[in-house]
Amino acid sequence: MKLKKVYDTEADVPADYLSLYEERDGKWHLTVEVEGTSDSGDVARLTSSLAKERNDHKATKDKLRAFDGLDPQETRDRLDKLADIEANPDATVEQRVTSEVERRLKAKTAPLERQIAQANEAKAAAERERDETRGTLRGRTISDEVRAAASKAKIIDSAVDDVLMYGNSVFEVGEDGQVVTKDGVGVTPGLKPEAWLSDMKERRPHWWPASQGAGSTGGRGGSAGGDNPFTAEAWNVTEQGKIAAVDQAKAERLAKLAGTTLGGAKPAPRNRAA
Repeated sequence: MKLKKVYDTEADVPADYLSLYEERDGKWHLTVEVEGTSDSGDVARLTSSLAKERNDHKATKDKLRAFDGLDPQETRDRLDKLADIEANPDATVEQRVTSEVERRLKAKTAPLERQIAQANEAKAAAERERDETRGTLRGRTISDEVRAAASKAKIIDSAVDDVLMYGNSVFEVGEDGQVVTKDGVGVTPGLKPEAWLSDMKERRPHWWPASQGAGSTGGRGGSAGGDNPFTAEAWNVTEQGKIAAVDQAKAERLAKLAGTTLGGAKPAPRNRAA
């Protein structure tokens, strides 16, 4: 086949040699540089090269023609089976059937197993993100509650960070949404932040101004201040029971400071002016 230097349209260019042409000024030109009209040598070399490419292409097509009608996947499966037979020539028919069933089952289930693994990874990532979000929200809730209680209890500014850090280690958010002290962390369990701070006056007196620390008599019941659940002003039988359950000696001491006894009657209000 002879090639033209120029074709009017792309459709006119032989499909096998389209890559040798480029469009210029609306027509398709052969991309071979020639000088003047003495281009017979270049054209001859090009023709020879194209002929070789055409022949190689035809040889390849002739080789592939032998595989016409064969399904690639089925062919691979048959070759795998043949390799298994050659590797296990003494295997029984039952063993070969079992092996084939297992192979086909594995081929069918492998994509599903990958999907399950991906789904599990996505679920685990979502659960981690959920737990991190919940943890952040719980920490913020605890910090807000403890900070508010610290402000109400007149904690000095320089001690607030210490109060928050300690509070985050002993408080939890219950199922009812209430912030209470945990069990087994060295403090009375089930206390709300205000009651917990009252309990901490003896352990952390430096959190309060000197006039309100554990050694101060204050104006409402000595060392327990107005948060002593045995005083008339802060009378709370539930809190009394919680304190007594953890430290009976402390409960008796607080009751005595308030002017009553453990299990005794509610004392009369104290005279603030006294």
